[in-house]
Amino acid sequence: MKLNEKYILKFFLKNGFFKFKLKKKLFNKNLRLIEKIFLDELKVKRINLEHCHNLVNSKEINKLRVKIFNKLNKSKEFKKNIFLSAEEYINFAVGSEICSSDANFSVQLPGDKHSLLQMHTDFFSGESQFQANLWFPMMNVSKTQSMFIINPKSSLKILEEIKSNVKTDFDMLNKKYQKYFKWIDVKKGEGIIFSPNCLHGNILNTEKKTRVSINIRYKNLFSPFTNIKNEKSLGTFYNVETMKAITKFNSIYEFNKLIK
Repeated sequence: MKLNEKYILKFFLKNGFFKFKLKKKLFNKNLRLIEKIFLDELKVKRINLEHCHNLVNSKEINKLRVKIFNKLNKSKEFKKNIFLSAEEYINFAVGSEICSSDANFSVQLPGDKHSLLQMHTDFFSGESQFQANLWFPMMNVSKTQSMFIINPKSSLKILEEIKSNVKTDFDMLNKKYQKYFKWIDVKKGEGIIFSPNCLHGNILNTEKKTRVSINIRYKNLFSPFTNIKNEKSLGTFYNVETMKAITKFNSIYEFNKLIK
């Protein structure tokens, strides 16, 4: 399928994200793996991820989430399937020579106050300003069961306020700028790619269903470094995902040392 690059770019530059369909077969493979791990850990015969709050409470969910996160990231096939399910859109966003983070795994139960991710931007924690985040849920999500993003222009305005006030109260900012929140409705089998420079996060899930989601960061191998303090680097936070032949060649044979 040929991407409508002009339309996607226009939408992305205005809104900070774009939505698309993941490759169904690969999405379903990963869904089955997640369901199997849930079944094994909870020792049940059937699982409906939307209703897993009936099987585990908010005090236990983070311990379970960490176990599942570790098992998923030990699977090379899982991460490969994520990339291949969205490859053309990832390439559109960051190019064809890329590195990526681990796959983050999130579970947000209805009414769980412990799984909130208040409004933030990823470069606050040293992540590259040139990365793109791929995020997708394992079920239909909308409203507070989903995630919100604030468009680039509004994000810059709010970030200027944060920068000018050392004692910024994020709870206050959440309430003050809630009108700028764009809740993204995502259907099962869809994903979004967004710039994590835009403010984003979630609030208390007031819907009646659990959200299980995956997010992973991608950046170009040659994107610039910035003045971010303790910026995360290749080999520690980011690992090579795809590399062209000439790049691989020069990473093995260090001809560049001859001209230093």
